[in-house]
Amino acid sequence: MKTSHAVLLGSLVSLLLSGCATIGTSPKGLEMPIEKAAIKFSSDIKEGGYQLVGTEELKKWLDSGKKLTVISTLPARDDKQLGTLPSAVSGTMPKSEKDLTPADKNGILLAAGSDKEQTVVVYCGFVACRRSHLGAKILVENGYKQVYRYPAGIAGWREADFPVNK
Repeated sequence: MKTSHAVLLGSLVSLLLSGCATIGTSPKGLEMPIEKAAIKFSSDIKEGGYQLVGTEELKKWLDSGKKLTVISTLPARDDKQLGTLPSAVSGTMPKSEKDLTPADKNGILLAAGSDKEQTVVVYCGFVACRRSHLGAKILVENGYKQVYRYPAGIAGWREADFPVNK
């Protein structure tokens, strides 16, 4: 009797442990790339000094008529192909900081406008896209007080089935 209980208990533990192997953030069980991306994302936020806004909250802000400036940091061809968030203006940023030019910096500052107290939301294509990080960081460095990065970007906005401007 003890042997059958031990076998049953061993089988149950084995089954539970094998089930844990398929649980995780990634559908394929690849946690290390997600961890690496999460740490990079967290580091970007700290370095950039900006805040985050999620999809649902941003939608509420737009629906309520909250005074804000929304900036797409995607190239014009991507905005044309994918659409933009409602009322978005263009402030194209390069993919990486090493490609950043004075003209890029000037463009995001012009897009944000002169009111450094107004809420500014910067977005790009998707969470791992760093264009919005660069834009938000530049705004903070230039004295803008209410800078938010919308990490899900146009991909998240469309995934939520929210309206886009074409």
